[in-house]
Amino acid sequence: MTVATISGIRGIFNGDLLPADIVAYARNFSSLTTSPEVLIGRDTRSTGELMERLAKGALVSMGMGVVDYGVISTPALFRESRLKQRAAMMITASHNEPEWNGIKFVLDGRGVVQSEFDRILQPRRRGVQKVWAGLVRPGPRPSYGSELIGMAGEGSCDGVKVAVDLNGGAAIAHTPAILKALGCDLTVLGGTAGVFSRNVDPTNDDLQLLTRTVREKGCDVGFAFDCDGDRLVLVDSIGRKRTGDYMLTLAIKEILPELQNRSVVVSADTTQAIDDVVSELGGRTYRSKVGEANVISKMMEEHIGIGGEGSSGGLVDGSFNFCRDSMLAAITIVKAIKKKGSRVLDQAPSYHQVRLKLTFERKKALAAIKKLQRENPGADMLDGIKVNVSRRSWVLIRASGTEDIIRVSAESASVKEAQQLADSYLERLKRLS
Repeated sequence: MTVATISGIRGIFNGDLLPADIVAYARNFSSLTTSPEVLIGRDTRSTGELMERLAKGALVSMGMGVVDYGVISTPALFRESRLKQRAAMMITASHNEPEWNGIKFVLDGRGVVQSEFDRILQPRRRGVQKVWAGLVRPGPRPSYGSELIGMAGEGSCDGVKVAVDLNGGAAIAHTPAILKALGCDLTVLGGTAGVFSRNVDPTNDDLQLLTRTVREKGCDVGFAFDCDGDRLVLVDSIGRKRTGDYMLTLAIKEILPELQNRSVVVSADTTQAIDDVVSELGGRTYRSKVGEANVISKMMEEHIGIGGEGSSGGLVDGSFNFCRDSMLAAITIVKAIKKKGSRVLDQAPSYHQVRLKLTFERKKALAAIKKLQRENPGADMLDGIKVNVSRRSWVLIRASGTEDIIRVSAESASVKEAQQLADSYLERLKRLS
């Protein structure tokens, strides 16, 4: 089943995502920009090169120039798009497994909004729309790595012992070079492009090799990336995999004291630990609907520089990139370790979250949520229904917009309470349906 949201289009290439679809999407996307050329890149999936060729051919047939960056991470391509004020297409299925692939669409450094995405999804048009052809040229070396090194300071993290699990993904293109330039004592796992030895999504894998490596080599920290290099999971110095919510909380705790505007935007399902950190520093936490694009839209609306999604370990620093940026988060944490030692990894507040999903016909799921709303008239209806059970616990129920799935997220001060809360609402949903 093809998944199509403003965060991108994903499917099984040559199954439910056909070559003709790639051509149609690329042609429609070209109509959204007055830019004379489109930047294009891909992650390391085996189908990426063929999909990239299809997209390039479609763009050229529309008279567009194409700048081909080859294998590049999503954050690096977003940065190039922003600096050059050019449209961009990233061939990736992000955190989906290797048999999937897809496209992310970028306009001048930001993701597309819904009205723009609707135009991309318009029905295919027969024939070539213009009679002249554009040109394809190789992209220059991205400035992403050198910019991050310059911001952090070459050698500024000298001696910090770091292990990275790249799992054959696009972060290979820059992560080792950046961390070595910062002076880190680096151990690299999964450094062969396109060879996937674990789940593509590090949030859904126990990261056994990384956790063991951190312990055996006495590393200060370990980092695991997804295939296009925008998601990040942290392993602490004793080999514990920490949640994406905790990683985001820690990064924000380190960033905010340096900023004048200490407010942040996070998704509705992100931990309340963010609220604790932000309020202590005198800022305000804004919530958006779940989804990176929704977080960024709210950041732009409220003129706020920092945001993120806990579920994916996704930090967004709008002063640099309008997308999740794993390297920005990793560098923030490594610098904190250099300054304060690995004990800093235990200094952010944390709660316990449980995330469940259930196959549920969308129509029935929406009806059940409406019934829950009638039972909880004061509930937050920003995205599905969020019930604040107590000051330190909440539950969020959302129907998927693309699949027959209902998602239940619960958070509390203890694992047991969070699990009980999630289970109880899941049972209530079954009864209400």
